Amino acid sequence: MFAFITEAIGLTTRSSAQQFTEKIMKGYKITDNERSKKYGIGSNSLQMLKNKAKIKFPNTCWVLTADGCEVTDEDYFSTLEPQTLFVVAGPETIITTDGEFQFEQLKQRSPLLRVADIVHDFMEQHPQKFLKMVSDYEKLKKPKLDHSKTNLSLKSEHSEWFLGLEERCHTKEEALSRRAQDRVRGYYYKTKDELTRNIIYRQNLKARRLIDAILEKFRYLLIGCDYFSMIFDRDCNRKHEFLQKQLDDETDARSVVPSKKLKQIIKNYTLKNQILDKWTVSLCSNLGDFYCQGPFSDSTNNCSLNHTINPYASRENLILFQVWNLDHQIELSRTILPALLENVRTLITMPKRLCDLHNGQLVDVSVLEYFLEIFSLKNLKLVHIVCHEKVQRTNKSNGRLLCEQCHEYQIVQALMDVQVDKEAANF
Repeated sequence: MFAFITEAIGLTTRSSAQQFTEKIMKGYKITDNERSKKYGIGSNSLQMLKNKAKIKFPNTCWVLTADGCEVTDEDYFSTLEPQTLFVVAGPETIITTDGEFQFEQLKQRSPLLRVADIVHDFMEQHPQKFLKMVSDYEKLKKPKLDHSKTNLSLKSEHSEWFLGLEERCHTKEEALSRRAQDRVRGYYYKTKDELTRNIIYRQNLKARRLIDAILEKFRYLLIGCDYFSMIFDRDCNRKHEFLQKQLDDETDARSVVPSKKLKQIIKNYTLKNQILDKWTVSLCSNLGDFYCQGPFSDSTNNCSLNHTINPYASRENLILFQVWNLDHQIELSRTILPALLENVRTLITMPKRLCDLHNGQLVDVSVLEYFLEIFSLKNLKLVHIVCHEKVQRTNKSNGRLLCEQCHEYQIVQALMDVQVDKEAANF
């Protein structure tokens, strides 16, 4: 009888241990340094993860989180959330973090993001001048510059300003407009990449079609505002309200370069309906001065008195302007895109849910609101690099779900109807 009881206790103990092991089994993701493949695996310990990683990626000895933190002990491993992405690599591999890898991918698609190479070249050629300029800005001093060529615009008038990527442009205004477009295009590529990499896009056909439609609407709205080219253009008459007290009375004498017919149809529609009027404005004065809109730009500290720059004045200033950030107040990756995806998921999984305002059936997400939060000055502030807030913010996206009676839905749907005019526009 004693033996029977002992055996029963042993079986119960083993069963409990097995249940406990199964309970703490978590799902994780692993990839290699080149991101060539990604696998989902289950593991209840760091050692189990390493063993399974070696099967998928031979010669593995390092395990790192996607931000580059090496995981070396079981206690730390147990604190990590399920679905954490690990980068596994061999002993001689130079690890690329997720942020570095994504930046390199974006840099290949956008000339603007190759700014690091431009700054590096300038630093090597003019080390003392570069260090002095950076030192002046860090001490919140305005560097003493020769402003005699600030008002000049043509390449023939200020040829040294146009070295590098600006050689293809004819005027400073055109070059800065392209810089603004490149930054906005970078947000589009990032948005598209994150939305299309999400599991709901890959596994749900309805969600894929909806997200593709959202991206297409974003593209049309970007065409309608010329990818917000005007925000760095000093010749744009419409100025941001932040600048109104700083401006002098000047006139704009240059003409607008004609666009393709379809683009013009879209632009005409956005202008007629004043969809983006409030945000299609310039951030600089007519002379080309930019003022920091950072966390200290209030009546108490007034950061704008210290952090100013005019990239039209010199090549050096144009290079330094690269480190001025367009900062999302509502964060793009942590807040806006997750909120958008959650609304997509709701629309797909709860088709009978009704609009909070009109009690009609929900048919779309608020594309225009998300567009303004991702791409426009409604949510973007131009800040000096030292004023870029790196803390996680708690503000939320204003995007929601819409029915056919919602005004925002009707505006965007009418914009998409210009596709009917493609043939007439010879597009």
